[in-house]
Amino acid sequence: MTPETVTPPPTSPPRPVEHLDVVVIGAGVSGIGAGHYLATELPATTFAILEARGASGGTWDLFRYPGIRSDSDLSTFGYDFKPWTDEQSIADGPRILQYLREAASDSGLDEKIRYHHRVVELAWSSETARWTVTVERTSQQTSQRIQLTARWVFAGTGYYRYDAGYTPQLPGLDKFRATAGNTVVHPQHWPEGLDLTGRRVVVVGSGATAITLVPALAQTAAHVTMLQRTPTYVMPVPRSDALGARLRTVLGDERGAALTRRKSVAMQRLVWQFSQRHPRTARAIYRRVVTRQLPAGYDVATHFDPPYDPWDQRVCASPDGDFFTAIRSGAASVVTGRIDTFDATGVRLVGGERVEADVVVTATGLSLQLFGGARITVDGEPVVLSERLAYKGLMLAGVPNLVFSIGYTNASWTLKVGLVGEHFVRLLRHMDAHGYDTARPVPADPHQPTRPYLDFSAGYVLRALDEMPKQGSRPPWTTATDYRSDVALLRHGSVVDPELSLTSLRRPSQDRFVELPAGPRICFRDTADSPGSVEDDDERREVVLLVAGLGQDLTAWPDAFVDGLVARGLRVVRLDNRDIGRSSRICAPAPGLLRQLFRRPRADAYDLVDMAADAVGVLDHLGIERAHVVGQSLGGMIAQVLAARRPDRVASLTSIYSTTGAAAVGGAARSTLWRLRHAPATTVEVAVERHLGMMRHLAGTGFPLDGDAAAAEEARARGAWERGGGPASRIGPARQIQAIAASGDRTAELAWVSAPTLVIHGDRDVMVDPSGGAATAAAISGARHVVIPGVGHHLAPGLVERLVSLIADHVAAASSSRLEGAQQ
Repeated sequence: MTPETVTPPPTSPPRPVEHLDVVVIGAGVSGIGAGHYLATELPATTFAILEARGASGGTWDLFRYPGIRSDSDLSTFGYDFKPWTDEQSIADGPRILQYLREAASDSGLDEKIRYHHRVVELAWSSETARWTVTVERTSQQTSQRIQLTARWVFAGTGYYRYDAGYTPQLPGLDKFRATAGNTVVHPQHWPEGLDLTGRRVVVVGSGATAITLVPALAQTAAHVTMLQRTPTYVMPVPRSDALGARLRTVLGDERGAALTRRKSVAMQRLVWQFSQRHPRTARAIYRRVVTRQLPAGYDVATHFDPPYDPWDQRVCASPDGDFFTAIRSGAASVVTGRIDTFDATGVRLVGGERVEADVVVTATGLSLQLFGGARITVDGEPVVLSERLAYKGLMLAGVPNLVFSIGYTNASWTLKVGLVGEHFVRLLRHMDAHGYDTARPVPADPHQPTRPYLDFSAGYVLRALDEMPKQGSRPPWTTATDYRSDVALLRHGSVVDPELSLTSLRRPSQDRFVELPAGPRICFRDTADSPGSVEDDDERREVVLLVAGLGQDLTAWPDAFVDGLVARGLRVVRLDNRDIGRSSRICAPAPGLLRQLFRRPRADAYDLVDMAADAVGVLDHLGIERAHVVGQSLGGMIAQVLAARRPDRVASLTSIYSTTGAAAVGGAARSTLWRLRHAPATTVEVAVERHLGMMRHLAGTGFPLDGDAAAAEEARARGAWERGGGPASRIGPARQIQAIAASGDRTAELAWVSAPTLVIHGDRDVMVDPSGGAATAAAISGARHVVIPGVGHHLAPGLVERLVSLIADHVAAASSSRLEGAQQ
């Protein structure tokens, strides 16, 4: 029998993977807000909004229970870019849903939303600087997994599970459910057409959902009982904002709504702060208001006196007092106690009291879940949320290019959404302008004390603490609960931050880091890491350690200077001192101007010994036993301390325009002190202008800063501002000045220096008077003192070749002397 030849069916070519700039997860309040900012602020950005469900609106489309409404006023819950102009201030769900869909359409987002796209996995690759987004795409009959890639992911998924609410173990509830004619329903999945006419309803719970449901159900039910284990705070509020309506009438919708929003934000902040600062008074006010809302003789202490203070958990709103109206009318009641068991006809409490029921509504809260439950990996390693710190409340430590948006628990959710959206597009714009492709939050002190991300005592939060990220003990690792603070940080604050690493695949960063046992995280560069460097050769080279001056990062050493030393056969390591560049910011207050002028350091100030220990820590990390230490200005002082205290680690010492700490020598000229009077700069333009002015002043008559030299210095200053985190770099110099003061006169200590020493100074130095260099040389036995005519306090391009020659020859002589000594 001839075997039959079977021709395989033609195969389709693999479908190309779609690449986007941004994937937004969720088409609810957060996702629509993010989409608006991307579409309007960065119109060239490619993005899609992936929505797991078949409709937009998020919470406001999912929840369909009777009476669904906002729990805060819509002047603040609405978007900043789309003022809320409806007459209702506390608005019902259908109006909010319509508003959200109008906002999406107005921003051109309808064609950006892809429904039935559930994100199941996010996988970051540092090799490509991209996320691979695995999506489960469903239709009526099929389900398939597809993949997209994106530079960024914005998670607008909120913080709870959409597919299931939280229902605790309620004894006997299954028996109640199994009885004919009884109904059990969770508000998150309210069945369409459920008729409660003439039925007895028990609402289990006392949160915002229960407070909303009770008056709505009481309109048709025979009776509604809210069964609570502990009371909650419920405050009557106007459903409509009369003042806001008047402002819109007088000023027009846009201006009136904007002013109403500001008014409402201020009121929310005032009430919350008052409650936090004066809890006993706030509690008394609340009780007085509630007592007036209830029938005479009502047991307020049992049913409306929570065991916690106002705003330790969210205070529930009752529009026009509808909740209390239902109680006064007899259509609703409140029972407080612990459930013993449900049975066929209702529920029995531990104290023996019974509540008869035909319908049980389990308004028992939410199940928290971030990122829609998607699995997240970074370079193959799973991201465990509870092990991550939240950066500015919107990114996670060590997780690149992922932003999430979680609103306030003590104010309107959307206030935070808007600020996160604004900050996100500013960060994208900055990265595009500077050629960066990766933003990775990296805490300088990863072991800082932590507390929960949501510092809130609501049950649904407490149940999920082990599944949530943490916040740290200081900015930017704390999560603000105050809108005004977030406005300063997210709207007006710089996107550049020393603890947000911005890098590019096209321009790999030379920066390396070491976490020192004493706490600081020190950034350094090593020419052994440079392209073309040979490991064996580098290990044989003499090592030069460069320590920069006051307020200067490691880029203060010109590339030509570093390259010149390398060309002379040396390996060069340079570091950012603590409080500068990309090294740790020390968590301590900065000294005031008077303390700096009168050399009165704070009790918690670090000193030059601490800064020298940082340098030793870098050497230890690199396995370098001994280095030729070169320091300029403050760096010279650190180098001197290192040579005096750790002679075993210093092969030679070069101190460039530095001093001993003695008050009688090395002082700055009055003209220099006058230029230091300004408050720290808050913008790059001001910082660069001041820096160039100071450098021109310090340059010296023989090496003026002009032409190409000025252009190069301006570029370096801008780069240093960027590396140092912009405004975050302002406080470091003050603390470094304090370190000098805390170290006092070190003249006697310099006698301990045994390493061959070269002291270099310019005779036109108006920052550190030349007498400082002379005193340094005099204090160190055998030191060589070189004074260069016309030189000020600046590593001028025209000076580089001379300095390289002096230092390289000094290193060679010291090495030769040490070798001869070892041979003897």
